[in-house]
Amino acid sequence: MAQPKLVSPDQPRALRAVLWAYELCASLKLAVILIFSMAFTLGYATFVEAAYGTPVVQYFVYKTWWFNGLNILLGVNIFCAAAIRYPWQRHQTGFVITHIGLLTLLIGAAIGRHYGIDAQIPVFESRMERYAFDRTNLFFDVSIEEDHDENSAHDHNDFTQTLKRVPFRAGPFNWEDYDTQFGYSLKDGVAYNDPVEALLKNSLRWTSGHIFKLANRASSGTVLIDSAIPGTGKSLRIEVLEFMANSQLSSEPRVEMVVGGLPEKYLDEETGREEERPSEFPPGTANAFSVSIQPLPDSIAELYEDIYPYGFSQPMQAGGGKVMLWIAPDEIYQKAFLEAAPQGELGTAGQVTISLDGKIHHINLNNYQIGDTIELKDTDYTLRLSGLWNDVSELGPEAEGTVYGFSEKIADEPVVPTIHLQAFDKAGKVHGRDVLLFANKPHHNVYDYDNQIYGTYWFDFSSKEIQLFGPDANQEEVYSRIEFLQSTDKKLYYRYWNRRTNELTFPLLVETSGSPDTAVSGFQMPQFSNPLKFYVSNFISSNKPVMAAAALPFNRDLQIVQREVRAKVKVKWGDLEGEHWIRAFVGAPGERQQADQQIRIHDSAAGNSLVLTMPTEAFDIGFRIRLKDFERKLDPGTSQASHYSSWVDFVDLKNTKEIWTISESGAKATSMGIPVRANPEDAVPNMPHNSVSGFAMSGDEVYWLDSNERTLNVTKLETKKTTTLVTNEKLRALTGAEATNAFLNNPRGLILEGGRLFWIDQTGGTSVIQSVQTTGKSAARIIHSPGDVVQIAADPSHSKLYWLNASAGQISRADFEGREMEIGLIKGLKRPTSLAVDTRNSLLFWAERDPNAVGSTTRGRIMQSTIPESAATKANSRSIVTLDVDTFATAITYDSNSSRLTYITAEKPRQGYIGHHTGTVHRTHHLMSCNATGGDITEIPAEGLDLADGLKLQEGNYYWNQSASYQHDIYITMNAPVEFDSPTNGHGYRLFQESFSGPWKPGDPEYERVIPSESQQEDLYLSVLTVNRDPGRAIRNFGCLIVCLGIAIMFYMKAYFFKTRKKKASPTPESSSVENDDHE
Repeated sequence: MAQPKLVSPDQPRALRAVLWAYELCASLKLAVILIFSMAFTLGYATFVEAAYGTPVVQYFVYKTWWFNGLNILLGVNIFCAAAIRYPWQRHQTGFVITHIGLLTLLIGAAIGRHYGIDAQIPVFESRMERYAFDRTNLFFDVSIEEDHDENSAHDHNDFTQTLKRVPFRAGPFNWEDYDTQFGYSLKDGVAYNDPVEALLKNSLRWTSGHIFKLANRASSGTVLIDSAIPGTGKSLRIEVLEFMANSQLSSEPRVEMVVGGLPEKYLDEETGREEERPSEFPPGTANAFSVSIQPLPDSIAELYEDIYPYGFSQPMQAGGGKVMLWIAPDEIYQKAFLEAAPQGELGTAGQVTISLDGKIHHINLNNYQIGDTIELKDTDYTLRLSGLWNDVSELGPEAEGTVYGFSEKIADEPVVPTIHLQAFDKAGKVHGRDVLLFANKPHHNVYDYDNQIYGTYWFDFSSKEIQLFGPDANQEEVYSRIEFLQSTDKKLYYRYWNRRTNELTFPLLVETSGSPDTAVSGFQMPQFSNPLKFYVSNFISSNKPVMAAAALPFNRDLQIVQREVRAKVKVKWGDLEGEHWIRAFVGAPGERQQADQQIRIHDSAAGNSLVLTMPTEAFDIGFRIRLKDFERKLDPGTSQASHYSSWVDFVDLKNTKEIWTISESGAKATSMGIPVRANPEDAVPNMPHNSVSGFAMSGDEVYWLDSNERTLNVTKLETKKTTTLVTNEKLRALTGAEATNAFLNNPRGLILEGGRLFWIDQTGGTSVIQSVQTTGKSAARIIHSPGDVVQIAADPSHSKLYWLNASAGQISRADFEGREMEIGLIKGLKRPTSLAVDTRNSLLFWAERDPNAVGSTTRGRIMQSTIPESAATKANSRSIVTLDVDTFATAITYDSNSSRLTYITAEKPRQGYIGHHTGTVHRTHHLMSCNATGGDITEIPAEGLDLADGLKLQEGNYYWNQSASYQHDIYITMNAPVEFDSPTNGHGYRLFQESFSGPWKPGDPEYERVIPSESQQEDLYLSVLTVNRDPGRAIRNFGCLIVCLGIAIMFYMKAYFFKTRKKKASPTPESSSVENDDHE
């Protein structure tokens, strides 16, 4: 339909200009240009996302000013195209509705882009997380921390005042990549066989390099803030010098060393003799390892920086020995290194090569005893042999009676031979400081740098047995060694000492950018005639040891939670100024950062410190995600993951474990609301978590233990009002006759009998059974049982208390006062988990988790025995129920009235999830029942049962404590998102499987930090889930419906209003005359 013309020549110029702009905004030509521009942009964005990932396309396309401007222009065009035709005719109804739908769709997209969340949650197996982290947005948080004693008990927040949050638009790439990685051709780029592929990918890279410049991104030299901070009287200036989106922190100087393979023995077919092929380097990318000097950590710098001003050389195991690196601070040190070879036989005491008075001296220690003065040639100085030790103790520099913290350790045989030397001038006065030289630990040598006294202690270890390498290798053992030296002119030398032959290879200059062609001889292993070869692939020099960040190549598969993001900034705080590296903090608000995640500038005069951190934006999703298990499948014959997925629970924000119930007939299990679940007001950082570890019921009251908060509480069922009966603070406050030694440390297993509550606790390796009145008075310890007591049960008819000790594998009993103890009433239990008593028939029931060897196929079982009269009486233990493979009972209870035993079964941890690739819930826990002899086994329907224990039966209902999950065993895999509405904030989220890290094995830092030491878990994964919240999705969907409606109406209107009409026939003369006759 035609667009009305509003501009006419007789109008004022200003009005014509406005109307012309109005017509332009409503014109079809502009619409065509904008639509094609949008189509091109979306097509280009698709290629960018495929090449660089979602965070990159979001940062450089969808969240840029120019893309927002394009959307605004399109919206203006759509609005004006409809508005210019007002007032609308009836046949324009579909046209107007379609344009309203398009505007609604654009508004929904804008709302989703501006207010939506697209972040990641990293979750370790068996851990829970509630915060999602933005992919790219970083900030600098500025705070002031008052000086205080960190070793005293205090709340850190009481001394910290947050001042400001400064946005930092860093971008998803290393800043140096913008200059090196976005040219049409790269120096180290990939060669493409297909010229079309080369053209497309090179063009995309080159085009992206120019389009990416349009984003509002910080760059080197950007000043984020330069203004006074209110209330401090100081100004703050933060200038960013460098940024690395993916980096690693390493020490400098550093040698990257590549060692060849072992020589290979073979049979020469012509001669029939065994020959040997020299060491060779495998084809492909070289696997280099680093040899570096570590700067002193801040925690020990004050103690050691005077002793070791050039840091510690960290010996590395490689090939047939250890490798070390030294820095030559002056020419004398370099000379001492290059001319250090021993002369002649070492003998039993060894030799020393030492520099003094600018000369190199060789000393045969076999000619001297402790206390002797050693005369040196061509110098007026002498040395005194103050100590000659077979072994050494390290006590720390502050220890009295030591030399720099080292002292002699009595040993019959040389372990770490050490000499203690002191120089004197010709007048007999002490010259400089004491010098310590260690034969097989030269990285501990203590020199006199001021007077240039350096040395090496050579000792004969040829008779010592050759030690094997490995994680359990003794650090005191002796190995051959290769030592690198960074010379004063930044060249690299090396020398090789063969401890088996006592030979020192003459120091040689090393090619610092070597290859297999420049490889040199290294370790000589006794079983081979050819030495191992090595070369230095890279060498980074430094005048002193420093920790420096090195940028890593861009990896689109690594999210911000999997990378080490760093920035180098220049900070000026008042008159204090400095340059610092800082690592981004990806963690929950309130969590303490590590040292490299903070910049601290101390103002001693003001008694405080400026603290800068660089967090990413964190979003509280209002519930917790527990990763029960992560599964990865590999492509056959490769290490490439073909499939990976997560099994998760959605857990309450406040409660970790709570009390659940179900009737005897079974149905859907429900939470009792004890403790009360989180509400919106509870969603605060560092909120406490309740975890029910035991409960007992009496009428309308429920007594329960909280293992997290270490409290004993009582809750009214009707009102859900909770009162805390016992806390450690209340117990410690008791004095006089009421004083008690009871405590709450790891409380569990609560029972109620005779008006008293009994529970299990732990102190060290001993379990303690304690009791208290239901009023919270008269708390006392009554029983100590070494090991791990997992459950207690009462026999009121005989006033006996039974306890199950899992580590001892036995059941014991005593009276309710802890007297008349009978230890080991029943012995030989196999990893028991739960206990029940049939008081009417004097029977004991217990569940065993694993009667077979650890790691084998297992089947849990339920055992029964008549209660022995005493510990001297042999028990008649027998198995009454054998469970399915890899299944065990977590809890059992017995009802004497119905003579039924009820138990909860669970699959062996991490076994119930493997291989279940469906969207259905896989049940891992079941509520079962049988008679007293193990017959008539039935399952009680209990939908919702999960991670349950502590089963009880009371007044026709079953009760237990379990995970406070809203949903459990949810399967999240690639391309199969899960939707869940947060119970606390009401927002709807979609969760996707994004990526993962791992596996980590025992011994890896991540594994040791997360997995308990007693766990048998073989590996550990970190699953990265994407959390998406789009508040504009419903608006966009509604807009699409309106567009469809408008199009349908347009087609209908076209058919109704614009249908073809029949033309009227032209009148003939005859018909005209007839018509005239009729009128007459």
